[in-house]
Amino acid sequence: MSYLTHLKRNKHHYQSRWIVKYDEKDLVREVKLIYSPEEYRKSSRSRKLNTQEGLIKILENDKERRNTTLLHREEL
Repeated sequence: MSYLTHLKRNKHHYQSRWIVKYDEKDLVREVKLIYSPEEYRKSSRSRKLNTQEGLIKILENDKERRNTTLLHREEL
């Protein structure tokens, strides 16, 4: 089961937040669940925190980009 499927099937606590790391092609490289968002926000190198719905949208867009890129490669 992919993490996207997991997020869609299971409801997390309303205060749960995630950060997303991207590679050089702006594709999702890593997703991390932040257990203490308030403490994380205070750190000097904090990234944008995403809600469950926001993360689902990011992962769906990333999946679409990856599939489009893969189809384009197969055409060549």
